[in-house]
Amino acid sequence: MFPEAPVLLVTFNRPETTIEVFRKIKQAKVRKLYFFNDGPRQGNEKDSKAREEIRTIVEMVDWDCELHTNFSEENLGCGPGVSSAITWAFEKEDRLIVLEDDFVPAISFFNYCHELLEKYKDDTRVWWITGNNYSEEKKIFDYDYFFTTYGHSQGWATWKRSWEHFDLKMSKFPIFRDTFRKYDSYHTKKEANFFFPMKERLFENEYAKSHQWASQFGFIIRANGGLCITPRKNLVTNIGYMGTHSGGANSTHNIEVDENFIVKKHPDFVLVNKEYDLYHFKTYWKKMKKNIFQKVVRKIGKWYKQI
Repeated sequence: MFPEAPVLLVTFNRPETTIEVFRKIKQAKVRKLYFFNDGPRQGNEKDSKAREEIRTIVEMVDWDCELHTNFSEENLGCGPGVSSAITWAFEKEDRLIVLEDDFVPAISFFNYCHELLEKYKDDTRVWWITGNNYSEEKKIFDYDYFFTTYGHSQGWATWKRSWEHFDLKMSKFPIFRDTFRKYDSYHTKKEANFFFPMKERLFENEYAKSHQWASQFGFIIRANGGLCITPRKNLVTNIGYMGTHSGGANSTHNIEVDENFIVKKHPDFVLVNKEYDLYHFKTYWKKMKKNIFQKVVRKIGKWYKQI
């Protein structure tokens, strides 16, 4: 058997989805659980009521589990909230499985993470492990997982050695931009020209940076040529299509998961699967462009209101 990685569950104000994630954690009988709850927004009664409901959920830990809780006194927001929760857990751990309050994992997700966190713990080419596969129809030989430069953070795992590079402010972005490294970090110029302007807008907008964390982590991984492990089958589903930062379902929501997934065959080589990456870019990211654009427009409206 492989060492069991601790699990971090990040929550805010959605007890109705939090309980669904918690039920899977309970079913897996996770041995060590870090539970984080971001503070209520000032004067928001809904947030305060939700926090009390969420307290009752964490009190349901009734199995052999080492529980650590962190209920923030202030509302940190999506960027500092999630990232500080991960940093908090890594103060004591060298590896971690990360779930948020709307990402429901298959039971098989936990062993998949345990096994690969151990297998690649010293391989600095590999930066993280995702539980998502949004392009399952693209068959990848007969391996049970593969390496990509595209990863998703809706249920994932990583090591402290990777997270230590995280920087919410993207301090190294000007060097990356000014030395024209964008074409070195993508397979094609088309991909670079698609994503780079988004990263540039994110870096230039302080308010935006304070409300995101995954894009910043993704930037530093790609800037260092890091690889992501992706499973052959999807192992985590997103049920959070209504909430503070989501106003409707899209193609990443309510995707079926494989509860019986087992890693039987490992890849022979630690090499990026370029064929999958190009397929995923074409069939997932380009299709998501409209949704991304609409989301950006909504956020710009919010930014102006804040200003």
